[in-house]
Amino acid sequence: MGLRGANFYHNALVAGSLGFVTFGWDAGVLGGILLTPEFQGAMGTPGTTIISMIASTFLLASWLGCIIIAVFGMMMGRRTWIIIGNVVQIFGTIISASSFSYGQLIAGRVFIGIGNGFLTSMIPIYVAEMAVRTSTRGKGVNAMIAAASAGTALAYWVDFGMVFANSQAVWRFPVAFQIFWSLLTIGVIYPNPDTPRYYYAKNRISEGDALLERLFSKPLSSAEVHHAKANIIATLELERAPTARLRIQDFFWDRSEMQAARRIRTGMILIGVAYLMGIDMIFYYMTTIFQVYIGLAPLTASGLAGAATTVLAISNYLGVYFMERLGRRSWLIGGAAGQTVFLAVFTGLLSSPGPQTGAAAAAMLFCWIVVFGPTWGPVTYVYSSEIMPLRYRHLGFALSVSCQWLMAFITVFAGPIAIADPRVGWKTWIWFLVFNAIAVPFVYFCCPETRGSSLEEIDLLFISGTLTDTDAARTLKHEAPVEYEDVKASPVECEDAKVSPAESV
Repeated sequence: MGLRGANFYHNALVAGSLGFVTFGWDAGVLGGILLTPEFQGAMGTPGTTIISMIASTFLLASWLGCIIIAVFGMMMGRRTWIIIGNVVQIFGTIISASSFSYGQLIAGRVFIGIGNGFLTSMIPIYVAEMAVRTSTRGKGVNAMIAAASAGTALAYWVDFGMVFANSQAVWRFPVAFQIFWSLLTIGVIYPNPDTPRYYYAKNRISEGDALLERLFSKPLSSAEVHHAKANIIATLELERAPTARLRIQDFFWDRSEMQAARRIRTGMILIGVAYLMGIDMIFYYMTTIFQVYIGLAPLTASGLAGAATTVLAISNYLGVYFMERLGRRSWLIGGAAGQTVFLAVFTGLLSSPGPQTGAAAAAMLFCWIVVFGPTWGPVTYVYSSEIMPLRYRHLGFALSVSCQWLMAFITVFAGPIAIADPRVGWKTWIWFLVFNAIAVPFVYFCCPETRGSSLEEIDLLFISGTLTDTDAARTLKHEAPVEYEDVKASPVECEDAKVSPAESV
């Protein structure tokens, strides 16, 4: 029968965390090796533009991976896409670690990025769907980002240790080590099934029933399992209504009763804004920022970069522990306000370079990281994975994460070029400061609270019109339980997106 109950969920959580370590590892591994003589020699001493291309190609390829999931995600389950993503990453890592030119390295990072897009689109969905308790769902998805931060920190410390070597291993070993994390992820997730909502939406009822019994560690006849299945079926019924269809025009002004486009749009903006706040600029070029722009010695800069990534990981894990103590809105509004203050001071200090202001700027950067760690880093993923309607969840979350990678690409490619321009320089950080500031009113006015609601009950925060007076809606309100034995959870053709509605979380 395999694992059951909390142990089963924790196994899925470990698999998802390992998958996100691969994401974090790649985000961190280049930051500590870009300026090493061994890397510079192997790549032919690339200039700023080539360095930006090497770092940012991964991000644009990750965007492509998300788009592939948005279009074809329903053809295979979450678990299958996660395994495929790791295999693609392994292939790309082999190409990258054996590179003797920046062209080959960029080609390898394209494959790594596509695989990463698969993982970052599917793993949070997989983990959220496996959570049968609302008190653990947010913590679980939050833990994915914490794992990514841990991967980044580990990569930076490995880079720091390799600084004392004197061969091509200085950069090839850290790049190649990503294969280890991908193999671990495959090994842990391979024995697992897919998720119950995926099975029900695909009309694989018996598999969905068996999986719910394993997750709850109770028979299907128990009230708790009966209620969970009834809610999932009710959501499928709601989203089959003609007034719930997703239309392109709804992305501009959503008049539908399901508010699917509004929810997808909110997730896209939320994650897009998070990655215009400066996090990718900071972590991809952490050593360079400390060494070139703040003026610290190379060894000190490398050590501080490792310390900064460790601080982010610690603050992420603290956020996991305290996640459900506050609402999603409180985390996001408070985080954006604090980040705005610290980044404003950091930007002001950079405008007057010098040893004392450099040290103070480094301190402000650490403070910004401490605030970002438990707030805008993970909570945007948590919130976006929660608000998507079941029928379009794979599409909506993949598009949301694709905004992360598109915004990160713009940041990582254009950021260092702008900073290197003496006419722009420190003023580049004003761009990031603006997005930290506008995040506060966006969350306040556009993001309703989701804490404490099941994935199905969150529909009630958005639906309107005739949908509110249906049997399915009353089931979600716990007013009229459905007799689900006679209900077929058959997949419905998604006319607008050309994908099946079954990809849900």
